[in-house]
Amino acid sequence: MAGGHSRLSRFRRRVTRSDAFVGFISSLSSVVIRVYSRTLRIERDTHPEAAALDPAKVLYAFWHGRQFLLVPSFRHEGIAVMSDLSWAGRIQAGIMTRLGYHIVRGSSRRRAVQALAEMKRTLESGCSAAFAVDGPSGPAYKSKPGILYLAEKLGYPIVPVATTARPSWRVRSTWCLYMMPAPFSKCLVLLGKPIARAADGALEAEELDDILVELTRAADERVGLEAQAEQSAPV
Repeated sequence: MAGGHSRLSRFRRRVTRSDAFVGFISSLSSVVIRVYSRTLRIERDTHPEAAALDPAKVLYAFWHGRQFLLVPSFRHEGIAVMSDLSWAGRIQAGIMTRLGYHIVRGSSRRRAVQALAEMKRTLESGCSAAFAVDGPSGPAYKSKPGILYLAEKLGYPIVPVATTARPSWRVRSTWCLYMMPAPFSKCLVLLGKPIARAADGALEAEELDDILVELTRAADERVGLEAQAEQSAPV
C-alpha cells in the first residue's frame, strides 16, 4: 500500500512539474487574468516627473502584496521582472511571458548575484524593470537591496508604485496579505515622484520603504480604503 502511494506521488510530481503541465497552467492562468482584469475599473495616475522619464530607463518599486493590478496595467511596455526558481516561479514566468513581460529567473534567496547580473544586462539592452521590493518571502514592507544596487550601477531613477482597490480581499494565508481586487471594483495604480538619490548620496532601503508606505496610504485614501487593511473579506 505504501509503495503504491509512493509511486502515485512520484507520478503526480512528474506530471505537475513537466513542461507541458506548466505550459498549460500558465496559458490558462494568463487567460483568466486577462478576462478578470476586464471587470476592473483601473485608473492609472502618474506623477508628471515620472511621465517625463525615458520609459526604457526606469526601475519600478512596489510591495509584493499589491502587485496584481500591475500585471494588466503594464503589459507590453518592455518591462523585465524577476521570477523565483521554484515550481511556482516557473508558472509565474510562463504567465508573465504570455502577458508581455521579459523574465529574469532568480531571487534574493537563490541565484541572487547571477540574477542581478542578468537583470543588469537586460536593462542595458533597452528594458525597464519592476521589483516587488519586499519579495519573494518578506518580511513585508522591508525592501531588499537589489533595486538599490541596480539604480546605483545604472544611474536609473526609481519610481515608487502603489496599487489599491475597493472592494478587495486581503489573503490572510500569504505572508504579504496579498490584495485581490473584487470584480468591478474601483482600482488605482499610483506612480509617485521619481527617486534619484538621497540628499547625502545613495538611497537607503529604509527611505524607499517610507516612501512606498506613504504612497500606498495615499492610494488607499483616494479610493476610500483604510490604509494597510488586513481583512480577508471584501472591504
